[in-house]
Amino acid sequence: MILSLIFNNNFSLGSFYIFPNLAIAGLVYISAYLGIYPGWLMSYILFYIYGSMTPLNPAVFGLVGTVSYAVSYILWRKIPYDNAVTEILAAFITSWVYYLTLFLIVFYCYDIHFLYWNFLLSYGFPVSVSTALLTPMVFFFFKKIGYKNFLKKNKLIYL
Repeated sequence: MILSLIFNNNFSLGSFYIFPNLAIAGLVYISAYLGIYPGWLMSYILFYIYGSMTPLNPAVFGLVGTVSYAVSYILWRKIPYDNAVTEILAAFITSWVYYLTLFLIVFYCYDIHFLYWNFLLSYGFPVSVSTALLTPMVFFFFKKIGYKNFLKKNKLIYL
């Protein structure tokens, strides 16, 4: 989480930000193998902590994280197979929903006006693409360390 914030705040390609949001990649993995209530709680806590490192209210990030978790959870229940293409697709849609929801809350509820095309096209879309392309590696990493077995052993996995 901290690396995503540091690299996106300090490094970019021109005006495009491409460093992936690793918290969303982890959220997509969690939603694929975790039940609805433990996953919802874990995503809220994860994004609340993520939001506490930003100048906005952390509860906003918690809300946006749970909305993204719901989208990812529904996607994983509708897609019958698990491969790299579905991981990329689920991560892209989840990330895009995350940034679109965050944008709508900040723009309309907090009344912070900025160029929305600039945010969506130079930040939201490139970060969503890079997050989606990185997600198969995150899945591979979690599978290698046996996180799915940990979830099964502790009966947190969705059956």
